[in-house]
Amino acid sequence: MRNRALHAMRALALYSACVMSFVTVQAFAAADTKAAGLATRTPPPQEQGKDKKDAPKVPEAELKAAKAIEAMTDVSAMIAAADEFLKKYPKSALRPQFAPLIAERIGLTTDPAQQIAQSQSYLKVFNAPGDADYVNPHLIGAYTSVNRLDEAFALAATALDKSPDPLVAMINLTRGGLEESRKGNTKYIAQSEQYGLKAIDMIESSEKPAAITDAKWADYKTRWLPQLYQWLAMISLQTGEKADAKAKIATAVKLNPLDPINYVVMSSMANDEYQRLAQEHKAATGPEKAELFKKAQAQMDEVIDAYAHAIALAEGNPQYDGLRAQLRPDLEEYYKYRHNNSTEGLQALIDKYKKR
Repeated sequence: MRNRALHAMRALALYSACVMSFVTVQAFAAADTKAAGLATRTPPPQEQGKDKKDAPKVPEAELKAAKAIEAMTDVSAMIAAADEFLKKYPKSALRPQFAPLIAERIGLTTDPAQQIAQSQSYLKVFNAPGDADYVNPHLIGAYTSVNRLDEAFALAATALDKSPDPLVAMINLTRGGLEESRKGNTKYIAQSEQYGLKAIDMIESSEKPAAITDAKWADYKTRWLPQLYQWLAMISLQTGEKADAKAKIATAVKLNPLDPINYVVMSSMANDEYQRLAQEHKAATGPEKAELFKKAQAQMDEVIDAYAHAIALAEGNPQYDGLRAQLRPDLEEYYKYRHNNSTEGLQALIDKYKKR
């Protein structure tokens, strides 16, 4: 049969083009859609542990002005109003709460260009020690989204160790380097892998950082941990570490068995192994040739199974329409080759793997 070795990798490229851009925009808005009020929100880490009875009372006029800023929906206007507030009340007891509150709102902005502008405005107003730590992870993510990777990685090198929640940036940097390597630029691949591994270690640790809410921590564990394993498997494929890629994608499947892209990655690896066996079979003679033929057929069955899994799990999601359209002809050709040029039973195989 004709060589189809590149099809699974083209499917991965299609995934990157169609899906990873979606992830970029949606990924890292804060898990909490509403910030706690200035009077009730959790204080910054450096303020935690202080006895509440020792907290100074805020004059009514000052608290009213602060709450008016908190109620604003325009982040740029909020930053400008906070600037005026701090000029009027430079010693306000609420100042330590303004920085994380506004940084959180910046994190909810979905337009990366706006996030960059808002972050830069924030840094002009909030320039006390520790203020930048709240917004830098969002700025790194925004830089990554608009492909300003030199700035993203440079900022990460100096900022992440001081961030109350570095995970948001580390996840974005992992994705950014992988996406750039897909375009042929492997400049950031080693750094991306490093940040991905650090993020996994942090998420898999038993201790939740104080600055991360329970809801966001749960999101990291259920949504982003399997995604990181998947991306790192792709990075390992890029760098030729096939055994590592296989181990990481197996973990991704275990953590999220309903993600069709996990099975696209598996099909790519299985297809590469099939093509290797097919070439060895072609060159072999005698008993070895027959043995290699059996191994190649078994390997093709693994490819078929992975394709069927991916197509089944992708059904019903328009985001994966192109992916299914590209995988289906390959699946049918492989299946027909293994089943006397018939597709009988193929749909039943796909149906077996559909979400229940």
